[in-house]
Amino acid sequence: MDWDTEKIRELMEDKKEEDVKKHGGAEGIAQKLGSNIKQGIPSSSVESRKEKYGANEIERRKPATIIQLFIDAMKDVVIMILIVAALVSIVLGGVMCAVHLGEQCPKRLLWQTAPINLAAVTHEEELCVEWLDGVAIICAVLIVGGVTAMNNYKSEQQFRILQAKQDDALVVVQRDNVVEQVNAVAVVVGDVVTVSTGAKIPADGILIKGNDLKVDESSLTGESDAIRKTAEKPFMLSGCTVTEGDGTFLVTAVGKQSEWGKILTELDTEREDTPLQVKLGALAQNIGIIGTVVAGCCFIAQTIIWLVEMSYETCFDADEEDNSKAGSTEDCYLGHPGFMDKEGCETAGKIWTTHFKNFQPLRLQSIVEFFIDFVTIIVVAVPEGLPLAVTISLAYSVQKMQKDQNLVRIMAACETMGGATNICSDKTGTLTENLMTVTEGYFQGQPYSGRLPAQSDLSADYYTILANAIAINSKAELGKVENGRPEIIGNKTEGAMIVFLQELGGDYKALREEASIARTFPFSSAKKRMSTLVRTAAGGCLYTKGASEIIVDICTSYVDNDMVVRPLDEAKRQEMLAQITAMASQGLRTIALAYRDINDVDAAVNSEEAPEEELTCIGIVGIKDPLRKEVPGAVKTCQKAGIKVRMVTGDNLQTAKAIAKECGILTTGAAVEGPDFRKMTPEEQKKLLLTLQVMARCSPTDKLILVRRLKEMGEVVAVTGDGTNDAPALKEADVGLSMGIAGTAVAQEASDIVIMDDNFSSIVKSVLWGRSVYDNIRRFLQFQLCVNVVALEVSFVGSVCGFGMPLKPVQLLWVNLVMDTLGALALATEAPTADLLDRQPYGRHDNLVNDFMWRNILVQSLYQLIFCMVLLFTGHDVLNDCTDGNYGTDYSKCIDLNSDGTGKDAPGNYRDTVIYNAFVWAQVFNEFNARKIYNEKNMFSGVLTNHIFLGVLVATVIIQLITVQFGQVVFQTVPLDFDDWVLCILIGAVSLPLGVVQRYLPPFTFMNALLAKFQKKKSRVTPDDAPGASAGDVETGNANDASKPASIPTETVPNGNK
Repeated sequence: MDWDTEKIRELMEDKKEEDVKKHGGAEGIAQKLGSNIKQGIPSSSVESRKEKYGANEIERRKPATIIQLFIDAMKDVVIMILIVAALVSIVLGGVMCAVHLGEQCPKRLLWQTAPINLAAVTHEEELCVEWLDGVAIICAVLIVGGVTAMNNYKSEQQFRILQAKQDDALVVVQRDNVVEQVNAVAVVVGDVVTVSTGAKIPADGILIKGNDLKVDESSLTGESDAIRKTAEKPFMLSGCTVTEGDGTFLVTAVGKQSEWGKILTELDTEREDTPLQVKLGALAQNIGIIGTVVAGCCFIAQTIIWLVEMSYETCFDADEEDNSKAGSTEDCYLGHPGFMDKEGCETAGKIWTTHFKNFQPLRLQSIVEFFIDFVTIIVVAVPEGLPLAVTISLAYSVQKMQKDQNLVRIMAACETMGGATNICSDKTGTLTENLMTVTEGYFQGQPYSGRLPAQSDLSADYYTILANAIAINSKAELGKVENGRPEIIGNKTEGAMIVFLQELGGDYKALREEASIARTFPFSSAKKRMSTLVRTAAGGCLYTKGASEIIVDICTSYVDNDMVVRPLDEAKRQEMLAQITAMASQGLRTIALAYRDINDVDAAVNSEEAPEEELTCIGIVGIKDPLRKEVPGAVKTCQKAGIKVRMVTGDNLQTAKAIAKECGILTTGAAVEGPDFRKMTPEEQKKLLLTLQVMARCSPTDKLILVRRLKEMGEVVAVTGDGTNDAPALKEADVGLSMGIAGTAVAQEASDIVIMDDNFSSIVKSVLWGRSVYDNIRRFLQFQLCVNVVALEVSFVGSVCGFGMPLKPVQLLWVNLVMDTLGALALATEAPTADLLDRQPYGRHDNLVNDFMWRNILVQSLYQLIFCMVLLFTGHDVLNDCTDGNYGTDYSKCIDLNSDGTGKDAPGNYRDTVIYNAFVWAQVFNEFNARKIYNEKNMFSGVLTNHIFLGVLVATVIIQLITVQFGQVVFQTVPLDFDDWVLCILIGAVSLPLGVVQRYLPPFTFMNALLAKFQKKKSRVTPDDAPGASAGDVETGNANDASKPASIPTETVPNGNK
């Protein structure tokens, strides 16, 4: 290894072919790097090469730290306003403590005529806590921001792991003169790498040998045309994709030293919101608008009541310096809250006047408190937990899906798969095991059924032409032998034929080395064949292989058992076609081999197309690819789930039908060949698609047309693909599924999900997880909307009726934490259950909040609103304060509550604490109800397996106990006695039996009908909406892309007894 990284850098930066030639071409440079273009590097040198030249890993831009994410969370405008208001409250509270504005009297409701019983109220004069409200709010905001930052950080980490998996791939290298596959990150300088059509180039290098090799370098250069790689243009650049041909190259730069690495170090992939996140964001915005309106009404109502109270005449102590003037301290007993005794006030030498006439500027702190209430209601009303729930659910699901062999590249695909109505699946490797074996054939003009010939059965000349046709016209390699079978590197069909050649006693490597290959014409999915042109002593020979009936159709002769070339008459052609049909009907893939002599090799080399005419048929092989044993069950599961499975394959019709029947895809439906489908009009194609179950001899163009027609019919389409030419169909589909083993880099780049094991059953699992994500979001939405409705209503009624805010700002922030962050964590991580596949897929335009959810939300909200209102208006009459002053209960010291709801421990409010505690307990129990969306009666099924849900519940209960019994000054609560704790828990527990009863009610269809009318009216007012997306699609948070037509307008109801 004579060269260092600096020398390599100079060569690769200048990119001059004369520099390559000066150093002896690829072979000379390989020697300077301690490598060999034929044998590769010694495996023992890999680690030393990593130390000297670096590893093939790229350090991406560092993700944001928790501190940075926390700062970002604090930049929210509403949060900043709340912090500023809290700071103002702290300042005013501190000033009030410093100047001792005076004792704050209890409030008398506007309609109250009786004086408040002030004798039962005890005040701790020495303790000034006016400033603590602001501090508590800031602390609560910091906690919420910290939890949000932590969730975002974990989500970012998950995204980085996913990115790293996407950057890695298997690469074919030559080491110790043995072909093997390694991960892209294991490639080192000096490696000899083989690439073919669809592969992504893993590192920079110098071309050794290429066969019609073209590379798309647009990702680096912006050049849209593919670049042909030759000795004059030998530089291979990492990150680019092979569009045609194949070749080998010598690796010269890896990792951050490579061209792609230099760019990627500076760039980073930004995540985009998924469609569901966007729609939930729009829904959250609309709920936030409603919350802002309610908050504004509360602020106005509180301000009006404050102005009315300021206008009341009351009693003030005389000013210490001027007895004729009122001081700052109000006499609560003689004044407005108490007995309104003007005569007694004046007799006592005090001043009878209004707050306006005796205005103290620090009384404006009440306005600041009202403003804090206003901002807090907005914070609580805006359900920022909705997008968070999607993030958590997707991150959780993506992590679990990886274990189920699904690598999600595009987050939106995870949720879209839940609504898939059609899966168009390849056959080879997806429905079958991709363990190709030649089992039958047609050789020397005669069939071999149920057995294969030995070399002794074949004439020497025939064996030679057959061996050359198999070895030379293929790119597959055989690797290490595992479990008695060699590893096939490359195309599995070619590999099966090479194994067959080895069983005949042939050495494919020796035959390839002896051959003088002039040009390779790569496999064409349109022509269904490939050819290789070699130079011979007599001129040249073209070897062709491909779809059997197509090759037979263009053959004019065949080789018999004496190696005599005979004309292929119609009778012999029909005999061959009958043999093809016989093998295909057994599910065998049939490949025909042919050749022809070429006189003018140079002309053939320079021609656009291979001279594939007047061919001589050598033989036909029948290749068995066993059906995956789990596929029939997976297909049946899909069909039960309302998903139509269609086989789309390049095999002939008989083979496709045989396999489709075996796995349960082809039942009573239609089967068609791609060329016939292509000739139909769009309307004829749509009519056929109603029953089509198999498409054979399907080209990538046919697959693209199929996907487009299905989408035009309103179907949600998932399509599999593994070839470079499948990329358009993968892009066009709602969800593109590429193969992790057989798939090319181009196909994987175009796809949304990579099926790592190429197994159809893994696709079914992606459907299950997709439906789970969608249901988890609905669970959380059902839970949160209930909390929002009740919190807003209680705040509004309390403010308008003069009670103030029954739920205090810090309490609301805690509730916000419970329902947003903790609620999302608990409900968005429910694992999928098998019954998700017992119902039909979601329609494109199904409302996110369906009729069943509206029923559940409104019933629970109405119950919670009723008990809150009952406690608010009658709590002072029905509740007693039996606390003993030490967080316990003493029934001998019970007192009735004052008319303003206070008990023994003023200024905290006993009635409001009961309301707050009962409200939170209702959410705790309703969280169980929210786990079920439809008519399921057992809300506890599976709960013991969801440890996150149980952990959140336990944490909520513990923190709630602390906030009530010990939170006092911070949470503006007072300790409750034992009876009222039991009362609060029982009130909350009623949610459970109510949850069972509500499921016997019919779904509330009127809510979505009302919303639809509202949206229709709104859409008439806003004609500038984007075409294809109605206002309703955004405002009501529909599940799928609004621009796509509806397919299933109503939801099916799962079994209610589960």
